[in-house]
Amino acid sequence: MNLLPLLTLRYDPMDIYVPTFRLRDVSVTDVSKSYTKQNPVSVRILETKIRSAIRSEVDKFNQNKICVALSAGVDSNLILCLLREEYPTQELECINVSFDEKNEAIEAKKIAEKKGADFRQVYVEDPLRDLPAMINIIKEPRWNIYQYYFIKKAKSISNLLFTGDGGDEIFAGYTFRYKKFLQFCDRNAGPLERAKVYLSCHERDWVPDQNEMFAKELKFDWSSIYSLLTSYFNNNLNPLDQVILADYNGKLMHDFVPTNDKYFRFFKLQGISPLLDNDVVELGFDLPSDMKYDIGSDIGKLPLRDILRIYAPDAVKKMNVKVGYGMDLVSLWNSGGRETVTTLLDKGRIFEDNLIDKDWYFRSLKRINENLDLRYISKLLQILSLEVWYRIFVSSEMNPSQHI
Repeated sequence: MNLLPLLTLRYDPMDIYVPTFRLRDVSVTDVSKSYTKQNPVSVRILETKIRSAIRSEVDKFNQNKICVALSAGVDSNLILCLLREEYPTQELECINVSFDEKNEAIEAKKIAEKKGADFRQVYVEDPLRDLPAMINIIKEPRWNIYQYYFIKKAKSISNLLFTGDGGDEIFAGYTFRYKKFLQFCDRNAGPLERAKVYLSCHERDWVPDQNEMFAKELKFDWSSIYSLLTSYFNNNLNPLDQVILADYNGKLMHDFVPTNDKYFRFFKLQGISPLLDNDVVELGFDLPSDMKYDIGSDIGKLPLRDILRIYAPDAVKKMNVKVGYGMDLVSLWNSGGRETVTTLLDKGRIFEDNLIDKDWYFRSLKRINENLDLRYISKLLQILSLEVWYRIFVSSEMNPSQHI
């Protein structure tokens, strides 16, 4: 595990983890096929493949009750709708996780009830409290790994949990950064320049003085980070397809899928993501990017929306803004996050053992105190996770069952 990319990109692409199922490899060649196809894949064929992926898993495991991780967004709603279409009498229980009063649980509950599914809201008052237990399972210094809560709850209900994972990466759901990338990426820009713009669209993962964060012994260098991304931009794909390719082979492949899989294995739960089925992935990348994202309206996941519109026309009208499990970082910081961070980090082992620069840490605290900079709040929560990881796996000072 290399801390430099992990604390900058949120994943280490060189750390190979083999999940329970083999996620289909996607290359430049796979994406470029859509450029030469005279008859693009129809939405109906895509729906058929997603339904087939659902049926094969449900029939294989034969559960009395099936859980669905449900937000108020497109992906999980689509899975719920197609599950209900395939199995009209199947007992379904939807699980939603929320962290503050401004949550989407009310809307998610309405969606579940319309499909005749039970609904369970898991409210997490302090998402940092269980960080040792989460990190002990993931075995990496991460803090935003709160899939833990709905996966743990699902295990108490069923042995089968469906998720909408993969919708954003395959069908162009990260609209909040596509426009920025397309706006600032000059059409004549080379791979390095495009990699830099791509990274600038993930600004919550790093901070402007990232090079000062690491202790000098670790020798952080931005060029080593850029080199991990340039291959996705050193080709003749259009800019949006380059971004989608980077997203799929980056966070999805090395962050989201391994994290979920580790939880599934720990809780002995079958986690099913129909949108990551090999046939669905192949069809997804056979679709031209302009069939997935409309730059004018800034709306993505167009083929998934087209399917959902058939089965939940009222709900899909409200889904033009990306939603999903998340939290208000300022609220988290003010309600106890700052105290948790400073309690563990003011005398942190990661400073003593020359992983993170302590002066940078105190400068970052000051910056947050002055203007509640979200990027630095996010980064200090990540540094907190590093301290927890270090105390569990290196210095053996922390019991994973301990609350912080």
